[in-house]
Amino acid sequence: MRKRIFAFTGMLCLACSFLLSCNNDDNDTQTPTIAVTTSKQHKDIVSANKEINAIIENVFGTESSVRSKINSKAKSPECATVTSEVTDDIKTVVIDFGERCELSNGEVISGSIRMTFSLQLDTESKIEIKYTLDKVVYKDITVTGNATTIFSFQNDTGNTKFTTNSDFSFAWKDNLTATSKTNFTTESFASDSNPDTPASLVFYSLVTGNSITEFSNGDKYTIEITIPLRNESSCEFIVSGVMVTKENSATITLNYGDGTCDNIATQTDADGNETTIEL
Repeated sequence: MRKRIFAFTGMLCLACSFLLSCNNDDNDTQTPTIAVTTSKQHKDIVSANKEINAIIENVFGTESSVRSKINSKAKSPECATVTSEVTDDIKTVVIDFGERCELSNGEVISGSIRMTFSLQLDTESKIEIKYTLDKVVYKDITVTGNATTIFSFQNDTGNTKFTTNSDFSFAWKDNLTATSKTNFTTESFASDSNPDTPASLVFYSLVTGNSITEFSNGDKYTIEITIPLRNESSCEFIVSGVMVTKENSATITLNYGDGTCDNIATQTDADGNETTIEL
């Protein structure tokens, strides 16, 4: 009998050891990083958001009563037709790209954008701009949705600010779709670095904010600007700032440098490896 008890006890201990071992293995197992398969498509979304917002800011600067206050390097494409009408101090502007309009970045856009805004600053020196995309196609990607931009002007400093919240949907011909929500602010500052040049021609801007993009295949991207991205009126590249992008569970950090005007940035991947890249 005693041998049977010892045998049973030994089997019980062995079973417990096996279960504990399994539990420990489960606790030690980490969820593997799932690589994204939509990197190119996400870059196109970032590009589309940037170009559309730049067009809105530029057209607003041209069509509003505060055009002289706005510092911007953005230019509206010459191939776009802009029409407007005013009703009770509210201006409605339609930006029509036709069937094919080439942007400054070389990409092609079609369709139109309808925007409305007040012609006067409110008591807080702000103007709300609302716009809707109508049959917009960017690089063969159908883009739909709405956005709101708040323009503000600071009388004491002359600084201007555009804060945009957008909610766009993207669709590709292979049935892939995505939603992209952004919240970015661009604030421009007059620069006194060259007293012989008008302040309207010498300025810098700081961009802050974040975005989240989710694809129908499950890929998810988030962008967070942790150090404001600085643009100079005299440089075509971002000269400083840090942007952190999360691709599913992998984090990538992009450092634009120390303020030098160049096309170089430092990219750090999820494993901490640094790579110098050209923008």
